[in-house]
Formats: sequence, C-alpha cells, structure tokens
Amino acid sequence: MNKTISRRSFFQLKKSSRDRIIHIDPEWPTPQMAKIELENLESDPFIFKLPIPEEKPKKLNTKTTLNKLSSTNWDLKKAAHLLRRVSTGTNYNEIKHFADIGLNDAIKEIFRVRHKPQIPGEWVNEEIPDFREFSTAQRQEYQKIYRQRRIELIEWWQNLILKDEISIREKMTLFWHDHFATNAQKVYFPQAIYEQNDVIRENCIGNFKTLLRRVTFGPAMMIWLDTRKNRKNSPNENFARELMELFTMGVDTYSQDDVLNASKAFTGYSTDGYKTNYLFDYKRGEGDYWQAYHDFGRKKFLGKGGYLNGDDIIDTILKQEVVAYFICEKIYKWFVYELVDEEFVTEMANIFRQSNYEIFPVLEFLFSSEHFYDENFRGAHIQDPTFHTLGLIRNSGHKDSIFPERYIQQRIQLMGMVLFYPPDVNGWTGHRSWINSITLPLRKLYATRFFDPKIDSRLKFETNLTELIKDLPNPNNARELVKDLTLVYFGFPLSKSMENKLVEILMDGASEYDWNINSEGADYRINILFKYILRLPEAQLI
Repeated sequence: MNKTISRRSFFQLKKSSRDRIIHIDPEWPTPQMAKIELENLESDPFIFKLPIPEEKPKKLNTKTTLNKLSSTNWDLKKAAHLLRRVSTGTNYNEIKHFADIGLNDAIKEIFRVRHKPQIPGEWVNEEIPDFREFSTAQRQEYQKIYRQRRIELIEWWQNLILKDEISIREKMTLFWHDHFATNAQKVYFPQAIYEQNDVIRENCIGNFKTLLRRVTFGPAMMIWLDTRKNRKNSPNENFARELMELFTMGVDTYSQDDVLNASKAFTGYSTDGYKTNYLFDYKRGEGDYWQAYHDFGRKKFLGKGGYLNGDDIIDTILKQEVVAYFICEKIYKWFVYELVDEEFVTEMANIFRQSNYEIFPVLEFLFSSEHFYDENFRGAHIQDPTFHTLGLIRNSGHKDSIFPERYIQQRIQLMGMVLFYPPDVNGWTGHRSWINSITLPLRKLYATRFFDPKIDSRLKFETNLTELIKDLPNPNNARELVKDLTLVYFGFPLSKSMENKLVEILMDGASEYDWNINSEGADYRINILFKYILRLPEAQLI
C-alpha cells in the first residue's frame, strides 16, 4: 500500500501544503496491526517527496584526467574539499591535520576500520510475537513500542553521524541506504530495520556482491518489496524488477520475460520480520514453506537457463558488464557531481570489475584522483539535510549537548529527509532538490539557532563563538580569520570581493588592523559575522 493523504497545512509541522506518503501494507504484520498503525499515523514521521527541479544541472568546465593527484599538490583547500564530501562538520584543526599528513595518509585515515557501534537496545535480537493471540489492548501496546523503537533508530543513527570520527563510514552507509531505499513504515519491525542498517554499515566499503546478497535476503527487503509473499502460483514481480532496474543494471537492460522468470526464481523465501528461511552459508531457502511455494521449474534469465533460484539470478546479473558502470555512476553522482564524466566513470567501473566488485578500490581511486579535486567541483554539491544539520551542530561545538526529544529529527524532516524513511524505492530525489523556497529559509534559520541558541527557548545551552574563533591559527588577524573561517563553512572558493565584504562586516567601519579577539565588543562582531556567513548560499554548498 503506497498512497498519499492530502494534509491541509504542512505548517502544522512548520511545513507548506504537501501530500503525505504512506507505506502501510494492510495485511502486514496482520490486518489488525496494520489497522492500528494507520489509526495512529500522526505519530509517525511525516514523509513527503521533494519536487524535481525543472532547471537542469549545468555542465562544469572540468578537466577529464585519470591521473592520481600529486602529493605535492595536496594542500589545505583540497583536504577541506575531501572532508566536506565524505564526513560531517569538520573544524579547522581537523582540516589542518589531514592537510599535514598528506594525501595517502588522509585516504587511509578516512577508511580506517572503526569499532562497530553499540546497538540501540537489546530489542534488536527480540523475536516476533504471535499477534493473532493478542488482545486489542496488547496489540495497541506493541504498536506503541515498535513505533517508539523506530524513532529511537532515527535518533541512534543521527547520533552516530554526529559523533563519528572523521570517517567515510556513515556517508557510505547513507549512500547504500539511499540505493537500497527501504521505508521503515512498511517494514514495521525495528529489528528488521536495524538488521539491514547493520549489514550495510558492515559492508559499505567491502564487497558489493556480499552486500547485495545480504540486503536481498534480509528481512527488511523481503518485506519492503514483497519477496515474503512471492509464491509459485502467484509470482510477485516487485523485487525482481527493482533488483535489475534500481539496484544493479538500470533501465532498458532487461526484458519483461527476464522480470517474470526472476520473480519465479525468488518464490518461496519468507520472513516473520526477524528470521528468514534463507541460509547464507548454503545460499538457498529451506523448510516447509520453501518446499511448498518455491518454483522448482526451469527458467530462462538473461540468456541463462536452468532450475534457477534467487542466488542464480544475482550471480547472472553480476556477470553483466553494465552493473559496474551503473554502480560507479551512482557513486560519482553522490560524491562528485550529478552530471558524470563518462570516461572517468568508465575507469571506475573497470577497477570495480577487476577487483571482483570490491568497493574500496573504486573509492580510493576516486578520492586520490586529480579529477575529484578539480576546483570547479568545489561548491558544486548541495549537502543533504541530515549531514548539513548535524555538521552545523558539530561545528558549533554541540555534538555532546542535550537537545529536546526529536528536536533534531524534526528539523531535518522539515527539509525533506528522515533516516530510514525514504519516500519510495527510488530513494530521495537529492542533489538540487534539497534547496527550494521553503527549505532554504529553514536551513538558514536552523543554522542561526545552533550558533545562537538564545533564539530558541527550547535550547538550554549556549554557544561561545569567541572560543570557536580562538581555535583558528590567526584569530587576531581579521583577514586571516575570515579566510580560515570560510575554509570551514564555505564549499565555494572564497572570492576577493567576498573576502573584503566579510572583513568589512567583522570590522563595522573600524580598521582591520585594529582587530583583537579580546577587545571589547569583539564577541558581538563575531556573532554578526557568523550569522552573515551561515545565511549565504556558499554555506549551503560543499
């Protein structure tokens, strides 16, 4: 079930008028539980899809090169560009550290293996109860518990992103979450939602074959794209079609017969929301359900014939040359620019195939390349609301501050994004859609609140901007202060005219040579400068 319900005012949640997207299967996990979920819809995140911008992205004047960036060309600005694209809210000292250690060690550092994060609760290993035996009151109680745990998962992941070390791990986890877009509302069970996220995080820079198989046969995907109810007498084509079109090969790479035969191959797999009947060690289904509902007949798929099951379909797909280009094109768009350089992506794809679908060599090639650091790419990306918001919180010194319940989640939600709740199987529209006439003012408003919490009475902490400035190498030099500050907060290279303008705002008519961080009124001038910087278009771009 995927329908929209018109809502009179988006601004009941501080939104303009929009349609709410709902993903509730009326039969899952039981009709009674689905009915209770629908009756309590207002407690769920408000999900909507941002419109696709009418204006097409502009072709940039970039140079096609497959060369590695020379270590002698590695500098502060390139280090800042790398960290903006792969991590969250880096400060000047972190940028300086990565610049000082050199390109090779910087790449090693962002890919360094991190400890597995703590689970959000022991409930992630909780088996599924038999709702059919429950009273109405018990069903209602479980509905509240599961809804609260889904909200806890959002907060848990936000916290991981906010407090993570400088690392690509969470950015890549989000990339694959967007790629295998699975909405928590339909999945329903927080155990299944967590399991998929954990699998993605564990394999996000590992092997794509392993990741694809683990996601495919995990409970969340079985529920989301209806593999769980795919039976030999009534094959369901949902997963088979999206496996090819969205997850591996793209459009116009398969026939309707391929979809039908793949759907037959994926019959007989099942899940209760926690366990499945798929054995990862043996790559097959098992049990009475498998025997009763799997289609054991001969099938033909992408030219291969035989008694095919789901694993055989995946293996056949991964032998297609188009897969590597399709995945690398998405990686390029995610980290570089939404118009791809075909020659560069082709080389990424070659590396992907030669490494047997290992993700790390592709990313290492990308982030070590001259092409990635082309100055024309600086500021050519609009950061998603999650990393933008959490980055501002981190840069304002509040990654350990206590926010009101769901405060951060609701701010991000208003800008069109909720972790674990992509609007549909295509994921978030992304790119330039993140900025429009509603979301841009919101971005500016929230940025101001994080750096000046007195504006919002719900925030019970303060921000010492003067202390943030003192971390810069030359806080008593007005011009150097401006340059260093914009290195942290601007995606765009700082123009001379903008540099002069920012110095003028800081000094307010006084000579820049009279600037001193400890002088009377300096904290007021710094506050004015921060507010001006954070409201500029350059502060929205990476």
